[in-house]
Amino acid sequence: MKMRVSDYLVDRLYRAGAEHAFLITGGMIMHLTDALLQHGKQKFICCHHEQSASMAAEAYGRYVGTLGVAYVTAGPAALNTLTGVVGAFVDRSPCIIVAGQSKVSQAKITGPRQFALQGFNTLPLFEQVTKYAVMLDDVSRVRYEVEKCIHLAMAHPVGPVWIECPIDIQGALFDPDLCEGFTPPPRELDRTTLLAQVDEVVAAIKSSRRPCFLLGAGVRQSGAVAELTDLIGSANIPVLASRLGMDLMANDHPLFVGRPGTYGDRPANFTVQNSDLMIVVGCRLGVGLIGYDYQNFAPHARKVVVDIDPAELNKPSVTPDIAILADALDFTVLLRQRLGDYRFGNQPWVDKTQDWKRRYPVDLPEYEKETEGINSYHFMGLFSDAMEEGDLFVLDTGSCFHVHAQAFQVKRGQRHIITGGLSTMGYMPGAIGVAAASQGRDVYCITGDGSIQMNLQELETIAHNQMPIKIIVLNNNGYLLIRHSQNNFMNGRLIGESPSSGVSFPDMKKIANAYGIAYQKIAVTSELSSSLQRLKNHRGPLICEVITPANQLLIPRVASKALPDGTMVSMPYDDMFPFLPREEYADNCVNKTI
Repeated sequence: MKMRVSDYLVDRLYRAGAEHAFLITGGMIMHLTDALLQHGKQKFICCHHEQSASMAAEAYGRYVGTLGVAYVTAGPAALNTLTGVVGAFVDRSPCIIVAGQSKVSQAKITGPRQFALQGFNTLPLFEQVTKYAVMLDDVSRVRYEVEKCIHLAMAHPVGPVWIECPIDIQGALFDPDLCEGFTPPPRELDRTTLLAQVDEVVAAIKSSRRPCFLLGAGVRQSGAVAELTDLIGSANIPVLASRLGMDLMANDHPLFVGRPGTYGDRPANFTVQNSDLMIVVGCRLGVGLIGYDYQNFAPHARKVVVDIDPAELNKPSVTPDIAILADALDFTVLLRQRLGDYRFGNQPWVDKTQDWKRRYPVDLPEYEKETEGINSYHFMGLFSDAMEEGDLFVLDTGSCFHVHAQAFQVKRGQRHIITGGLSTMGYMPGAIGVAAASQGRDVYCITGDGSIQMNLQELETIAHNQMPIKIIVLNNNGYLLIRHSQNNFMNGRLIGESPSSGVSFPDMKKIANAYGIAYQKIAVTSELSSSLQRLKNHRGPLICEVITPANQLLIPRVASKALPDGTMVSMPYDDMFPFLPREEYADNCVNKTI
């Protein structure tokens, strides 16, 4: 049966799992938006900026595990999605961005700087930051290309796909049943090689005295969460998690230690530096996690790195001793089988990691005594205590990014969607994506007074759709991270970090009132418990502004110092600032005693 290409595209994406789409309408997608309207099943949410639509689609894809979809028009609209698409590429989100384009005859004229109205040759840009990018320029190939795009977005490793659909192709009639479809290639698994490598890992585990697992987002993407949790519990091996994998295991799990990194926690960093075997599964070992002194990351450990991307196994940072090119689920299932009923027996090592966890919390008792607002670590500790199992969180970037990842005590079943590798300020639209898929459940968005300004217009999207998004704004009078960097490395010469140095921020209460969103302010520690209860009990969208110190330290952290020649040098990974007494630090270097 003949139908418009646009009708086919909308329905095919819906049937592939995209129950929602994020949209900014436009002339060059008028057939697509009409098809969306007439389809009636794929729900759509209209955003106010294409960057926001792409971020919402990216977060939707990561949260649900199926396709996130955004529809945008051509030219500047397509270009506006770039940040969201790159975020999806770096953090691996299964999403498809469909952009309009001038009619085919105009879109293919590339000699002049510009030919068509609002025209620009965007395809080469997106080819660099997607798994696949295509212009639908031949009606007879539409079915094949759309099916290929869906397959590639969802095939491991998942990632973003870019579709450009020229306006004349959108409105063209065709019969998809008479067109060639896409047949996915058979999944290849070199079981013999993988089995040999798994046996090598088993031998390494059995000979190890201080092993640990480090888990990343690839564990969830591969569907290996339950299997790895079972494996770890059976094998009795301590566990660390990356930030993107922070919701893989609850903080109160008896084997969970912490989240390592340059802004990590002491227990996790001590575990890294004292381990003699580190098994990394589904974590790309980014610089924010391993620090800048690559060669001194886990210096005593034999490193097993399991990743589905060969580029991650061969990059010039941490060199794996055993590099395993495999899906996390395939590796985990085989490792569980080959380990059998083996249980790690050096209990003093397990006990030591838990001792670090008890002795070195991020939220310190003295933070409760803060008089200049509320210490953000103390807020985050109490905030996480007040939250429930299964709650949903979306995390923006800035100091709030570090505070949340360091101090939040994750509970079972919670999801924490983070802008990871790109670390994009203004990630509030991610909460729109999660809320669309959450069937009316509350979504908590953690942001800052600086970050929220980057996509402030999406408050109207939240208000218009009455989304149950509770936005916690940590107000530190600007850009706290930049303030610290300029104080530490520019001798206190400040620019563009607060009202006194050139950038100011509006009154959040007035902003909330302007958008018709409920507002709450927490300014002193004594108000925290009652205010958090009101926050939980509120129904509908809410902005909760938390006043925090303008010069609060973000600690612990791996310190760097500037040398006289201007170069930077990192301090030891486990010797975090503020530095422990030298004797206490030495006592925690147990790689020769346990």
